Amino acid sequence: MRSVTGRKNVTEMCADLLQDESNLSGAWCETAVWPENTDEAREFIKDCSRRGIPLTVSGGLTGITGGALPEGGSVISASALKDIRLLDNGNIAAGAGVTIEELNSYISANADGFFYPPDTTEETASVGGTIATNASGADSFLYGATRKWVEGLQIVLPGGKLLSIKRGMHVFENRTCTHPLLGTIHLPALRREQPPKNAAGYYNRSNMDLIDLFIGSEGTLGFIAEAELKLAPEPLYVIDLAVFPENPDSFWELYGSLLHAPEPLRIRALEIMDDRCMDFLRSHPGELPLPPTDALFCLLLRAEADSDEHLEETLVTLDDMLVSSNSSPETAWGGFEPSERKRIKDFRHALPEAVNHCIAESRRKYPSIHKFGSDGAVELPRFEEYFARVTSILEKRGLPFVIFGHAGQGHIHANAMPEDPQQMFLAEEAMREIAAAAVEMGGTVSAEHGLGKLKLDYLKLMYGEDEIRGMEAIRRVIDPDHLMGSGLKS
Repeated sequence: MRSVTGRKNVTEMCADLLQDESNLSGAWCETAVWPENTDEAREFIKDCSRRGIPLTVSGGLTGITGGALPEGGSVISASALKDIRLLDNGNIAAGAGVTIEELNSYISANADGFFYPPDTTEETASVGGTIATNASGADSFLYGATRKWVEGLQIVLPGGKLLSIKRGMHVFENRTCTHPLLGTIHLPALRREQPPKNAAGYYNRSNMDLIDLFIGSEGTLGFIAEAELKLAPEPLYVIDLAVFPENPDSFWELYGSLLHAPEPLRIRALEIMDDRCMDFLRSHPGELPLPPTDALFCLLLRAEADSDEHLEETLVTLDDMLVSSNSSPETAWGGFEPSERKRIKDFRHALPEAVNHCIAESRRKYPSIHKFGSDGAVELPRFEEYFARVTSILEKRGLPFVIFGHAGQGHIHANAMPEDPQQMFLAEEAMREIAAAAVEMGGTVSAEHGLGKLKLDYLKLMYGEDEIRGMEAIRRVIDPDHLMGSGLKS
């Protein structure tokens, strides 16, 4: 097992372990280790527990909320846990350090006709990290988030014990579950049910499976070492389109039609880019063609078809829907050929890349500058209202911003791009107001990124003191010394 000891040595020899996509600074630790198997992980965690050393779990370091960044103590990285194999039941067993790109490559070579549906945007994200945050991507409109595809977990608990858990083995009855390794766990009563797409606070549903408590727990209840993942049959065709309505009415009409699309449409993804995104891409041109001059919005959609006939019906139906909403099919991009699908994927990724480039330019003048991003979601009937409210919150502060995200799930990311220290303050203020607005409208402060360190305080916007105490009580049962994920969900 590779290990580095001493704060100075960690900083000099593995500085990448102290940085992630959140751009938070100041992370440090005394020891970092990279176990190559579960036994090594168990021994290290057991030793940390015995010595009372706080432990931070690290993975692919693609998180944007700072959850994997240590504040002292030790770091255990899952990045060397690369075992992957096809199981007799058709599922995949993958070490926590396997990246989504590596997982997809293995499936393509060894499980012909199947795929892993959670389509996280960042392919270098690790399996363990996506489970720890219950990550989701564009295709979660149809296929759901990571949780739906996790059948089993190997978790090293605080103290070094190994928990092997399968879906269906242990469930909460009357909000209580007793397990021989964990003891008795009580779910706190909630004032209202958690929204369907939610990554804020421990998962809490009546009669839920015990495995779901660990999915989305952000490294605070144990170290995920390995996962058993389900696969889905791969459709014959996948169609990607970028549609550019020329006015807001056309956009919202088309959006509503697609949201409730009947057969034959089988829509996997439904995403939005607002007018500022279009202007921003035009002013930061890359290698891709620019959006049409008159485009005020972009609606990105992905659909699938199981046969040639189904494909033809899907394309005809989509064409009719565009025409009926006054969105010209002639200006739409995409199709079902690999090159066309790649074009849409690259276009989708070009926006956050351009935002990051813009932030990097501002940071040259003000090193403390970083991007601010919202992660709220509301129920679909209130999405248009939420979109308008988020826009207003940012406009009234005069901040540069763009809005994009998973419109099919009422979930958007508003990215504020401060250009000086004063705008940093305004952006932080705006993000909190956006989070509060989502809660006020019955939604969540975090739909897919988790809370990490950046948004931990948002938990109090969404839950009452008694609910938070109930979550803390769950943590005390599993980690009585509060050593795992120090600083998170506390």
